[in-house]
Amino acid sequence: MFNNQSDKKIRHKLRQPIYIPSPHQWSDKEVTVSWLGHATFLINFFGTRILLDPALNSHIGITPLGNLTLGPSRYIASPLQWNEVGPLDLLLVSHAHTDHFDYPSLRRLQSPKTIAVTAKNTLPLWKGMKFQAIEEMHWQDCKSFSGVSIKAIEGKHWGARIPWKKGMEANSFLLSKNDVHIFFGADTGYTELFRQQLQGSKIDLAIMGIGAYSPKSFEASHATPEQAWRMAQEISAQWIIPMHWGTFKLSQEPIEEPIVRFRQAASGETERIAIQEVGDTWILPR
Repeated sequence: MFNNQSDKKIRHKLRQPIYIPSPHQWSDKEVTVSWLGHATFLINFFGTRILLDPALNSHIGITPLGNLTLGPSRYIASPLQWNEVGPLDLLLVSHAHTDHFDYPSLRRLQSPKTIAVTAKNTLPLWKGMKFQAIEEMHWQDCKSFSGVSIKAIEGKHWGARIPWKKGMEANSFLLSKNDVHIFFGADTGYTELFRQQLQGSKIDLAIMGIGAYSPKSFEASHATPEQAWRMAQEISAQWIIPMHWGTFKLSQEPIEEPIVRFRQAASGETERIAIQEVGDTWILPR
């Protein structure tokens, strides 16, 4: 979901990321995470290569013709292009909004060796794309792919790519391997559903959206930074990565405001924030 008017009103120069990941150097004996901007993450999960919500292009939005995209442009360039992420075992897409389900990125990442995971009733959107398999998951479904257990978690968001197209769900995901658990919150307003569904789970890392909350009505589907921190606390996440800010302007709050407010919410515990810059790479301490 995006507010195209906000992008039209603001002219900005594309920044280059300070950090550039080197996924070919990552160890299969560790959990390594890089933020590629917005909700896109590249993870080596003990040898399983995972990409979350890939949006690697200069713009997001509608694609009326091929890979031509009409919509908001990036404020910071992707630190990796589609051909630099390396081989993927899993590609997870939380829901069908254009800033998470980016057709140009998905088309370029097609591979007969990659399993794609998508939300319930979104399979028709993948028509013509060639992956090893394309698997729909409904809330509470739990499946194992490439050695990783994936559970689809219900949040407070909606998933329709077109507003009148009903029934498309929006997932959050719990990823588990070798007794390490990563929670990808995706898009959500504040909800106690995460605490209820993850009760009893040891969450080593929570990736939480902190942007696109203004105007006030947007809070119904996008948590404020304070609410994101609260949800991470409620699921007892040891480490937290804030996302969904600083890459595209989708709403009315200033582009840098979410991370400032998130740091304030984490006051006294900011050492638990694992990544704060696009392109940065973090290894889970063991």
